[in-house]
Amino acid sequence: MTKLGYIHIRIIISVLLGLLALLLIFASWYYRDDLFRSIYDPGEPFQTMDRPVAPVYHSASGWLLRPDPNIDPIDIPGGDVFVVSPTLFLGRTHWNAPTDDAKLASQFTHVVLPNYILPFTSAGRVYAPKYRQAALYTFLNNRDDSLLAMEFAYQDVRRAFTVFLAENPPERPIVLVGYGQGGLHVQRLLSEFFGGGKLNQKLAVAYVIDHPTVLENLGEIKPCARKQDTNCLVAFGAFEPKEKKRARRFTQRTLVWDLGNTARPNMRSVSGRPLLCVNPLLWTMDTDYAPPRLHLGGVAAEGLGLETMPVPVPQQTGAQCQDGILLLDKPKQKALRRPSRFGGKYRTLPSNLFYEDLRIDAKRRVQNLIDKDILPKRAPLLELETIEIEDSPVTLPLKPIKQ
Repeated sequence: MTKLGYIHIRIIISVLLGLLALLLIFASWYYRDDLFRSIYDPGEPFQTMDRPVAPVYHSASGWLLRPDPNIDPIDIPGGDVFVVSPTLFLGRTHWNAPTDDAKLASQFTHVVLPNYILPFTSAGRVYAPKYRQAALYTFLNNRDDSLLAMEFAYQDVRRAFTVFLAENPPERPIVLVGYGQGGLHVQRLLSEFFGGGKLNQKLAVAYVIDHPTVLENLGEIKPCARKQDTNCLVAFGAFEPKEKKRARRFTQRTLVWDLGNTARPNMRSVSGRPLLCVNPLLWTMDTDYAPPRLHLGGVAAEGLGLETMPVPVPQQTGAQCQDGILLLDKPKQKALRRPSRFGGKYRTLPSNLFYEDLRIDAKRRVQNLIDKDILPKRAPLLELETIEIEDSPVTLPLKPIKQ
């Protein structure tokens, strides 16, 4: 074969290899969701895996944030807020998040705490438990192992909530907050603990964000229909225009608790059932479009500490409730959009688009409930005057006392 023939063969091979590489890249992109799911499959049945060590909720180590239980809150304004954090643990090594993983702990401190928990400190004391959350992988299928992992995670949340209730005085309103997986667990807390009675009266508001809330599952808790409402529920799942596939999964395939059996709720998919959507720019269930001028501000607060409050960026998006989901305008600031990365459509964002809107709303509803004057009142602590007592010597009588 001539030298020219060898050159032609090498060119053909290079072109074929290039085409193969492009084909592999395209296939990886096209099947990226399947690839993501297969990578994070724990690969072992839930029942045979060792359980991660349980958080201890009577200790500070069991919480991302918790007030000092030894300080009487009588002079601390507002109510008590219980926040259940979104999913950060992806899977692969277990069905439920380990409690001793330093990298995961750092993510909770640097992503979840500043973006999803700190907005609610303006409404009062905040409790945010650590819990052995179900892996993100469990929300991408309906395997029995996944259902067991979600039930396992909920039992941690429930134990933490009972500690929260024990430390919540009768006169302080309650706020419940759940993002993503946290929203799923808050729905069940509402069903189990707020079926009527005094605890319902203490509920200023509950927020279920980015997890579907089926209208037929609301039970005793009514939707929030206006800013002034209390004892009510705010729920929405927000989607940018490009997220049509994620929105379909949200409204059709996402699992929620089937709360008809209160003794032991099962899970079933949404399956197109009507969902609750409360627009966080209007605070109503109306389908009116809310323009960006009503948006109070989002933050991308990754890495900020407890002492640093982020500066919200307002007027980033408009929003409209439509067919049970919250349709967004594309946020103006890139840091507030869902990133285009491997598995990005499923991961928890390192930002909170409605940070300021939620912060102000929670504070307002707590104050609205306090102003209704239906909760017990405590008398202020008395400041007792300290009296110094001087020692006095005992003087014996000069004459014996007659018997």
